[in-house]
Amino acid sequence: MIKKVYKEKMRICHIASELTPIAKAGGLGDIVGSLPKEISEKFEVESRVFLPKYKSIDMDKYPAELIMRELKVEFPDGKFGKVNIWKTLIPFSIVPVYLVESEELFTGKEIYDHNIVKAFSGLAKVALEVLKALDWRPDVIQCHDAMMAMAIKWLKTTYKNDPFYRSIATVLTIHNLLFQNSLPIKEAKSLSLKKSDFAWQKKYKLDKTKINLMAEGIENATMVNTVSPNYARETMTKKYGCGLNKLLSHHKDKYTGILNGIDYSSFDPRYNEDTPVKYWIPDLDRKVENKMFLQKKFGLIQSPDLPLICVISRLTNQKGLDLIEDVLKDLMDMGAQFIILGSGSEKIEKVFIKAEKDYPKAIEAEMEFDASLAQTIYAGADMLLMPSRFEPCGLSQIIAMRFGTIPIVRRTGGLADTVHDGYTGFVFNDYDKNAFLWAIRRAVDVYYNQKDHWRKMQIMAMEKDFSWTNSAKKYIWLYKKAIKKQREFLKNDNENN
Repeated sequence: MIKKVYKEKMRICHIASELTPIAKAGGLGDIVGSLPKEISEKFEVESRVFLPKYKSIDMDKYPAELIMRELKVEFPDGKFGKVNIWKTLIPFSIVPVYLVESEELFTGKEIYDHNIVKAFSGLAKVALEVLKALDWRPDVIQCHDAMMAMAIKWLKTTYKNDPFYRSIATVLTIHNLLFQNSLPIKEAKSLSLKKSDFAWQKKYKLDKTKINLMAEGIENATMVNTVSPNYARETMTKKYGCGLNKLLSHHKDKYTGILNGIDYSSFDPRYNEDTPVKYWIPDLDRKVENKMFLQKKFGLIQSPDLPLICVISRLTNQKGLDLIEDVLKDLMDMGAQFIILGSGSEKIEKVFIKAEKDYPKAIEAEMEFDASLAQTIYAGADMLLMPSRFEPCGLSQIIAMRFGTIPIVRRTGGLADTVHDGYTGFVFNDYDKNAFLWAIRRAVDVYYNQKDHWRKMQIMAMEKDFSWTNSAKKYIWLYKKAIKKQREFLKNDNENN
């Protein structure tokens, strides 16, 4: 039955705050930069993306054409204003990206340097308006995280009787349930809605003084997904549900997890320009030359034998960095070396800056995000630490495996879906120092004393395939299911009216 429906290309519209490489702050950008491109290349799908035109975007590097000048649109508060719409492409693809330029919405220079709710709800509203102005009706609108969820709400309220929008299905993709975004209920008018439009949230004992945008997306979307199967299961529990576990459990029939992929053309030690000495499985012995490069670069003790352990991460409590702080002395006692690359909490940065001063020949703390340096570290390190409190998917462990760098991870979220204990990495369960340290000791023991098994683990890790091809197939399934559900809804709605 589904096959009869799709005689023409499926149309998918993405609304997002990030898109790698045009505007990137984290993993969300990697997904939005890869998924539309992958499905457009491999399937009968026409994808388009809406993204803010941030002042930080390099318009020389990503040239864009002004296609709509001073387009009159209705903003979320019901007032009318003007925006400029620029069109560019996701690099190395045919996927259009519409950059929305608005001094009223995007007041800062960087990606999240704005009033988050106003800016991104504004983007969602403008995207709906521009779609109609372009006369391009998507089959599915995919909203990435809570910031864009009002597009879903408005399709169920403001636009529900407009023939242009009635057939559009929606997908909410939850990249991180922790970031739910909210505004005071008394500001419902700023979204052109009434307080009563949000009254349903009381049923799930949510804060009655606030409008929870993530909850609105979950309740109103045709389908909901998150970025790994295990994280989907976890978020329906009280421990990981961030207060929305009952809502997600109620909607379990439309909720699923699809593991993120990565673009291996950007992460391959055979060709990567930031890998000093290129290598692959047949010449894996050459990997150690990259370790020697890092040791020399950072003034660490030069030795091919010492285990070099790395962390490449945002410096937040989510990432389990307190556990890493707790085991640093133990790492030194094992004769290991340690490199951390990342930025974030100033308090966490100070911990590792001090550790570098205490052990200057064994620890290097680079408190910044440098994508090029990250790949050099992946190429040279022996192990990667990811003891996350929770992890929706995680990309660092997937990238590390492609470089033959063995991940040591906590069994949570996407880490549990991607790392196989004793085969492609080392996994521990409980969030405590002893469990973490035991996993590290196991890894170091295999590294020193079971070299054949270590090599087998490296090869198994490098051969794992987390490319977008498999994930894209599952998204196609998700879109088709959303379209079918929306058509069934319209049919029932028409019959009842």
